[in-house]
Order: sequence, then C-alpha cells, then structure tokens
Amino acid sequence: MYLPLDRVKDSAIPLKTIRSPYPSVSVADAELHSSPEATWQRLLEDLASARREVVLENFIFRAGIAADAVIDSLRRAAANGAKVRILADAFGSGSPDPAMEGRLKEAGITIRWWNPLRFWNRESSLPKRRQITRTHRRIMVADGKIGWVGGLAIRDSWWPGATECTVRETMLRVVGEAAGQLQDAFDRLWNGQRAAPLRRHLPPQSGELRVLVQSPLRGLGYRRTFRRMLHQAQQRAWVAVPYFIPGPWLMTEIRAALRRKVDVRLLLPGRETDHPFVRQATRRYYGRLLRAGARIFEYQPSFMHSKCSLFDTEHCLVGSANLDWWSLVRNHEAAIEAVCPNLGQQLAKNFEQDYQNSREITLQSWMKRPLWSRFVERFFGLFDRAF
Repeated sequence: MYLPLDRVKDSAIPLKTIRSPYPSVSVADAELHSSPEATWQRLLEDLASARREVVLENFIFRAGIAADAVIDSLRRAAANGAKVRILADAFGSGSPDPAMEGRLKEAGITIRWWNPLRFWNRESSLPKRRQITRTHRRIMVADGKIGWVGGLAIRDSWWPGATECTVRETMLRVVGEAAGQLQDAFDRLWNGQRAAPLRRHLPPQSGELRVLVQSPLRGLGYRRTFRRMLHQAQQRAWVAVPYFIPGPWLMTEIRAALRRKVDVRLLLPGRETDHPFVRQATRRYYGRLLRAGARIFEYQPSFMHSKCSLFDTEHCLVGSANLDWWSLVRNHEAAIEAVCPNLGQQLAKNFEQDYQNSREITLQSWMKRPLWSRFVERFFGLFDRAF
C-alpha cells in the first residue's frame, strides 16, 4: 500500500500511483559498483566507446589525475565522432583550470560552468535565492544507452591510488530506457528548461527501476521517495550518507520505523571527512537516535561518501543526494529507485563489509564522551540550516 506523501500519518488512504517525472522501466543489466578500480575502469570504457554523444554532469570537475583520465576518454569519444558536453557546477568545481579547458576545446568538447556565483553583480537577473542553488548531480550517459548515477566526483580524492585518501563511493550503472531518462534530465538543465513535469505513474515493482530528480525549491522528488520508502519498510532500513542533518519529518519517520521494530542503521563518516563541522553538527542527533533504538556506524578507513539506502530485501536507492537541507531543498539532485533482489543482495553485502570497517557508536559509549565534544556538537548544531 502506498500512502500520500504529504499525509503519511493517515494510513487509511491508499495510493496506487506516485508523482514522478519518469515511468518505471526494466532493471535488466543494472550494475552496482563500489570498488574504485572497477568503477573507474568501466566508466572510462563507457565514455570512450561512445560513437554518437556523451553527456557528463558533475558537482566537482577539478584538474588532476582523475580529470586527465576522463578527458582522455572523452577525447577518444570525440575522435569517434561523438558530440561531447560537460556541465560542471561552478562552485563545487572551483576556479576553472585554463590548461584543462584548452585541452577540451582543442578536442571539440563543450564545457559549461553552471551558475557561477554573482552576489557582487548587481546586474544579475537571477534572484539571490536562485544564485545559490547548485547542480549536485552526477550524471554520465554514453549514446543515450549507458548511464551512470551516484556520488562519484571528478577529483583526485576519488581516484584509486591517489596521494589523497580514496573515497568510499557507490555508483549504479544502467542501460536502455533509464539511460535515456538521465539524458533527458541532463538536456533539460543544459537548455535552461524546467525538470520534466510530474505525472502519475505506478511505482517500480520487482525487476523495475525509475529515475528521480529533485529541483531546487520546487520538485522534492528525492525527499518524497525516501520518506515513502522509509514509511513502508517493515524489516530493514540501512542508510549510508556522508552528510546527515535530519529535519523534524525525518526524525519522526525514523522513530516510527523503530517502533515497528525495523532495523534502522546509519552508516556515516568517521574522522575522515571533508566537512568536519558538518560531522559535528550531525553528531548532535546521535543521542536521540540511539535512545530510540537506531544503530550508528562511523566508517574508519577513508571518507565514506556513498549515498545509498536499502529497505527490506530488494528496495534500493542510489544517487547524489544527502540527507541535509542543501540536498533536500536547494540542489539539483539525481537518483535511481530500484526494486531488485540481486541489487538488494549486493547492497546488503556492501553494507555488511562497511559495518566491519566501522566503529559502532553505542548509547553507553556515547554517554561517556567528554564535555568538550558535547560543546562542539551543540555549537555547530546551531548552524544546521547552513549545512
């Protein structure tokens, strides 16, 4: 039974359809990738093999080893006759590298820096609230047939064997109609159009998936989907996310799931993180979550950046969105909801391995933390909305 997303407390009203920009399609040949070496190898091969068109959208596209590898694959695709377009967020990518831009231009590759900050520009026609929105999506599509989505950034931190610590990441590779839907989402943002209109579709059944997008201040597709999946969970709700600042609605849903005896686990970053202040703000919620019965794991080997969830045995969610104010309200995000036993088994196995490499925070150990730690958590917790 599916419930109205804005009326989850009313369990008497069934809802057989959901509002979504894209219909559910076959999950056939979808692949979950978590190994850095295998992920990059397969991704670069897909990019280089394109003959007609390649589109790539990323929050971070910074010069370095990873960017060089991507550019080399894109140059090979362009040499094959493919039209190549890159959409990189201007804020996340930092200052453009002239040498990198020169290589792209030489190969006939078009790159756009999305929504440069213009707070100092009085002539900007964009309202200030629009100027701070970002494209946080990670979309890669080759020939409209092969698509990738997840949290991978084109930066050396994500490159295996880099001098920086390799990031723990999860990506989903899809083929067929799903790749075409990702291409449509890219084209709409590239052309300055609104996201695809919401229509009534059946939710994905076993063996199906759907692409969902979230637009700033408008289409809260990821938030609604996550809420529905958590509300429907009966056995398990395992969530991996690097930035976790829950609003009242999420805390309410987590408590409700725990009252239903759902196994709720949060896999979060440990000391290895690129935003330590956000981590401290997140830890402010640990006490309430632990008392309610949730289990919390902090990943130790490297920066845990996976953005994926597993509900019960086969309901999977993989994408670019965090569970914080920016992702759920201000950013463009993209994800895939899949109902698939094979993907569910793979995701469960990944979670189990990550738990073994994590430090579980228990209520007993949490109550013994020092006073200075409590002060830091409360201080940065005051700035929740900024995160």
